[in-house]
This record gives sequence, structure tokens and C-alpha cells, in this order.
Amino acid sequence: MPDKVKSQQTTAPKRRFQRRPPSAEMLQNIYDNIIMGATAGFFCAIWAGRLMGERVSSTFTTPSYKDAEIPYHYYFGVKDIALVLLVASKILFARTCIIRYIIRPALKRRLPDRDFLHQARLGTAVYSALVHLLSVGAGLWAAYPILAPKSEPYSSHDSVSAMEKLFIIVQGAMQVSEIVVQLAERPAALFAKLNVVLTLLVVVAASMQRAVPVAGVAAAASSVLHLVTDVWQIGQIFGGN
Repeated sequence: MPDKVKSQQTTAPKRRFQRRPPSAEMLQNIYDNIIMGATAGFFCAIWAGRLMGERVSSTFTTPSYKDAEIPYHYYFGVKDIALVLLVASKILFARTCIIRYIIRPALKRRLPDRDFLHQARLGTAVYSALVHLLSVGAGLWAAYPILAPKSEPYSSHDSVSAMEKLFIIVQGAMQVSEIVVQLAERPAALFAKLNVVLTLLVVVAASMQRAVPVAGVAAAASSVLHLVTDVWQIGQIFGGN
């Protein structure tokens, strides 16, 4: 090989590999994968323990404190916390899947001129508005004994119906999942965190006193506040802010 060619090969500048900074879509997908993996792993671990006959796992998968005298009636107790945590994990899993695989692709087709950040913010706000709208309806259903005339707001016996206990379990799980979302995605939203925490405390206290209609009023009022915030955010995003 000629000396000139050798000198060109030895003195040629070496190209260094430069990693591109991660895009917003890549970071969002990583966050979604973490949420889905953690919640799915928790769910599978609980059911694996249930299939192997673990006592602790059974509290996560079955309603506790049945009323022996009245069929399909239940009491509230400490074991219900486990069921709330399992339902909360499934709500987080379903939230991530719905936003990632249904709402965002639909917004991407409908709003191709918007960037990913606007589509992601809009998708989260749309999902939150729909969920809180359903929560308002469920809260009004539970609060009917207070809102309707000539009805007793409190149960005449110690236990509650299966539907009332299901309402309390789902509302508690929604508030727990909302706390996780607020801490992970909106760390500066102090008012929203206080709203969720206060609602959770009212729901728990009302359930322990068998005052399910009071929990329904608290859930409906909190969901209305969240719904107003969601609609305002949707208007801000469409407004270009």
C-alpha cells in the first residue's frame, strides 16, 4: 500500500456515534410501558397466589364481610383496602391502554396538524372528562336517598347492598388511581391533589358509617369539579395554549 494512502487512513477524523435526545413520544411510551407492566405484574401476582391457595391473595380478589342474615349484603372492613388496591391497579392499566391505543390514534387521525404533546394532553383530558362524567352519574345514583324526598339517607341495618359496596370499592379505587396520576403527571397541581385526598377520606368515613349516599354526594361533587377542569383544559388545548 502506498505511503500516501496509509497517511490518509491514519489521519482521517473518526466519526463518533451521537445519540439523539429522546422525543416526547418515546418518553411517553416508556412511561406507559412502566405503568402497564407494574399494574399487570401486580394483577398476575395476586391471581397466581390465589390459584396456589394463598390466604392473603384471596382478600384482593373476593368481597369480604358478608352478611350471614341478609343475602347479597356486606359490611365494610379493613380487608376491603386490598380489593380497592387491586381495582385501582386495573383502572390505571385500563386508563393507559385506552389513552394509548384508542384515544391518541383517533386524535392523530383527526388532528394531524397538531404535534404529539398537544395530542397527548388532549387525549388525557378527554379520557378524564369521560370518566368523571360517569362518576357523576354513579355518585348521583348513590346519593338518591338524600336527593329524593321521603327517603332515608342511611341504611336501616348494619350491612349494605352489593351494589352499594361495589360503588364504594370502585370510588375508592378511582381516588387512589387519581392520586397516582396526579403525583406522576401533575406534581404541581396542589388543589387537584387536595380534592382527591379529601374525597377519598369522605368516601372512607361515610362507608364506615354506612352512609353510602353521603359518599355519593362527595364523589359527584368532586367529579363535577374535575369535569369542569377537564373541559377547561380541552378548550385551552384547542385554543392553542
